[in-house]
Amino acid sequence: MIRSILIACLSSSALFANLVSTQNWPANRSFYDYLVLNRIDPILISELDEDSYEVVRTILADTTFYEHREEETDRLLHALIPISEEQQISLYYSEGGYKLEIVPVRYAVVRETLTTRIQSSLQADLIGITGNSRLAHEITAIFDDRVDFRRDVHKNDPIGAIYLRKVRLGKTWGSVTVESAFIETNGKRRYAFYYPEDEGYYDEKGNALAGLFLKYPLKFIKITSEYQPTGRQHPIYGQLRPHLGVDFGASAGTPIYTVAEGVVRFAGCQRACSEGYGKQVVIEHKNGWQSRYAHLQNFASKVTQGTRVSQGQTVGYVGKTGVTTGYHLHFEMRRNGQTTNPLAIKNVRQDGLNGKDLSNFLMLAEKWRGDLDYYADIAEPGVNRISLIDAGDKYNAN
Repeated sequence: MIRSILIACLSSSALFANLVSTQNWPANRSFYDYLVLNRIDPILISELDEDSYEVVRTILADTTFYEHREEETDRLLHALIPISEEQQISLYYSEGGYKLEIVPVRYAVVRETLTTRIQSSLQADLIGITGNSRLAHEITAIFDDRVDFRRDVHKNDPIGAIYLRKVRLGKTWGSVTVESAFIETNGKRRYAFYYPEDEGYYDEKGNALAGLFLKYPLKFIKITSEYQPTGRQHPIYGQLRPHLGVDFGASAGTPIYTVAEGVVRFAGCQRACSEGYGKQVVIEHKNGWQSRYAHLQNFASKVTQGTRVSQGQTVGYVGKTGVTTGYHLHFEMRRNGQTTNPLAIKNVRQDGLNGKDLSNFLMLAEKWRGDLDYYADIAEPGVNRISLIDAGDKYNAN
């Protein structure tokens, strides 16, 4: 019932001004602190199951959340606090006490097209026209292995894309899915089409655009410590020690993806889970490559020794097991037993489509290319909405 009240308030601009506010989560504030600040008994947290308890312990700084308060007393009636792209904490007052749940984030999905001409740089121009840094990052990453942006791309070169964008409470939310895109260089359009059957990008002939490895093992990244084989000051031991991977900061429970297909060689704790890498997954790939994902909170279902995994498959969730100062993913890449900087791996090619997948893709790609060229030729420069895919709640899609 309280949740329905919040939804109603969010639909009314007058009530919104009085009762509902948007806040940014302060750095170093815990959910425990938030309960105490609002005169709510922290024992509420003990009612959660183990997985939910881990999730609410860490909320990323600057996370936008919503509060509904009683105007006269300032009592908190309801708070919605995102903990991932798909889940949020719902804390609400009901029947004389507070209730705490982990609930889905409700959002709409819209399909949009963008067309523009490059003026300064691809990334900067895309952010300027869309205001969406994640979309700019995705489009740039799609072509990163095939286009030399410094040498091949020039001022006034056209670019276009069709993509899906999530909208929550009238604002862009979370990640985007680029369905198709092109960039024209030296008079030739280079196309990219997303093939949902294997969640990869291919050109119009079915050749893979991405390298053998995904660039990152998380959907959206924040690098907190880089590859330093000669040593860094260890944050816990205080000694100079080699750091043989890259650390990515993320909230508890964030999905972790394998960067390439392969076979799980280890999933567990090498010693006690409170030591070393804690819970980790090690995956062997072709040509002597191996990847490691450490300090996990939990493993994805069916990820056990001997399991074959595909590129982009979820293998675990961000945690802080082992020796660590907080929630993050420690990610390593090795070839023939030797570590290498994961961020420096380039030009390792992936196989293209073949057989039935190729035949199916080629039929779809012809339509996708036609749609992309059509909107690029008729649409006004900028962003234009094509359709509403999923309305979610009515107040989301505005």
